[in-house]
Amino acid sequence: MALAVESTAQGAFGSTGQRCTATSRAVVIDKVADEFVQKIVERAKSFRLGPGDDPNTDIGPSVDEGQFNTVLKYIDIGREDGAELLHGGKRATSNGLDRGYFVEPTVFDRVTPDMRIAREEIFGPVLSVLRVKDFDEAMQVANDCDYGLSSSVFTNDTNMVYRFVDQIESGMTHVNSPTTGGEAHIPFGGVKLTGLGAREQGSTALDFYTELKVVYVDYTGRKREGNLY
Repeated sequence: MALAVESTAQGAFGSTGQRCTATSRAVVIDKVADEFVQKIVERAKSFRLGPGDDPNTDIGPSVDEGQFNTVLKYIDIGREDGAELLHGGKRATSNGLDRGYFVEPTVFDRVTPDMRIAREEIFGPVLSVLRVKDFDEAMQVANDCDYGLSSSVFTNDTNMVYRFVDQIESGMTHVNSPTTGGEAHIPFGGVKLTGLGAREQGSTALDFYTELKVVYVDYTGRKREGNLY
């Protein structure tokens, strides 16, 4: 539980949620959901907001005013759709933060798969918690999405690990670690509506950055007789 909470917080609120691999949704089994939610809210409350050049800062600002307004808009949408706002949900204004585009780390509970905050990328420090009854429903909810870049599973059950790895619809997945992060020599990319074209990085990077051209050269100087192509 401690690892799942810390990794989820890191994935959701690190880099102010402004990473393509940021953790937008936490799909949690009912029997541990109350404990998880309590601890993730406590963790969200502990983050220190401030300028990025301050070594004591945990969460910086949105990249610009447009993105700042987009994040606040999605928070309003979450409220309107009936999600339970447990923490955050507004602009941070204390200690001079009102001079920047700072959004409090935000946690929504009892989010349902049909809500927009569970289906669309917010690109901000907003986490949606979706409660499910068991592993099978967790997989259904996790895959009920138009996108599939990165995912994580937290469990001590090796069987569950391999079931998750086999069934999850994402281009990258992590076991007991955050959705963010990776190695430069490993292919990077997603499935479904995530990304465009081949994978970046690793051996596949050549395909990503290559425009293929096929050239036929007839060095015989004679009229071609075959019709194979």
